[in-house]
Amino acid sequence: MFHFNPNLLAQKNDSVKVLVTGSTGFLGQYVVAELLSRGHSVWALYRDELKRRRSLNFLFSALHQIEKERLSWLKADILEIGDCWEEYCRMQPGLEEVDTLLHSAASLRFKTDVTGEPARTNVGGARSLRQLAKRHPMKIHLISTAFVCGRIQGKTVYEVNHPPGDFINDYERSKWEAEQVWHGEATILRPGVIVGDSRTGHCTGFTGWYTVVKGLFLLNQVLKILPDTVRMNLRIDVPSNPESTINIIPVDYVAQAVVRIMENPNLHNRIFHLTHPAPPTHGWSHEVICRRFNIRGIQFIGLDAPIPQPSNELEQMIFKQVKAMLFYFSNNPIFDRSFTDRALPELEVPEINEAMINRLIDYAVETHWGESNLN
Repeated sequence: MFHFNPNLLAQKNDSVKVLVTGSTGFLGQYVVAELLSRGHSVWALYRDELKRRRSLNFLFSALHQIEKERLSWLKADILEIGDCWEEYCRMQPGLEEVDTLLHSAASLRFKTDVTGEPARTNVGGARSLRQLAKRHPMKIHLISTAFVCGRIQGKTVYEVNHPPGDFINDYERSKWEAEQVWHGEATILRPGVIVGDSRTGHCTGFTGWYTVVKGLFLLNQVLKILPDTVRMNLRIDVPSNPESTINIIPVDYVAQAVVRIMENPNLHNRIFHLTHPAPPTHGWSHEVICRRFNIRGIQFIGLDAPIPQPSNELEQMIFKQVKAMLFYFSNNPIFDRSFTDRALPELEVPEINEAMINRLIDYAVETHWGESNLN
């Protein structure tokens, strides 16, 4: 059992020198910015030069020059870094002083592809970095996912190591296996479904929860030519319960929580759920998003109810858009975050309200679901 000493929680570690994998990813960019803004030095590992430049643009807009001076870059592959560490250190003065590793790199593929992803990066990367840590001891912090619990519908999931579960996809399985590589020797940070910045809506990866929103957005585009009598009576049945929740959490909160836990050595080598304490229900989310896109007629028919097959061309068109969203209604655990609440008593979790949802949608639509970010 994890017991906190309340007298130690407010302690902040001295500035650290952090190697961040996945630094050009959505969460990675926010974590790097948070680390720099709080006085730490960062070595940002990257592979793709274009992604590095995009990350620099983000950091330039978010930070002061004095903070950016503590940022260094390391071009490397996490699958090879264990074997090449000494060579990298010879080529990159100061790299040998790194004392902390934040492993944020991940493949988000749900189904295994011909290259072996997501296990290739998520499990292979964890093993490679595990070997590196044996040669160059560091404090280890691993970004995982709250959904390593597998399929646990409507039950409470605690901040503990889980046995292998009924995983919904290969991504969840690979993240669970990565946790086992580090079990007991790393801080495990488990976010919920990460969405955009709570203040601006900024996002660079429109997967996860955005799949549901984009499905309804595209459905709205398809139905624009049809009369309101159709738009307001879609007759879409979703196999879930309206009171079930999807645990979305803004990226800015996750980055802040990650860095504050890293800063306190008394919290290391524990497991934390970086989830929302009051996630939105499917029923509420449905009302907000459908109101935004001016469509009606979606009803929740219970988790185990059969899905009626489309009987005409219009229903087939609607069903095609809805089918991609069904995965996100099939597993809705309740995440206990007792350890996180005790560790971060002063870090407020942004409220998920209609204004925030509309900010997230506005940004997604205005950037054409990330296509504008590629320019």
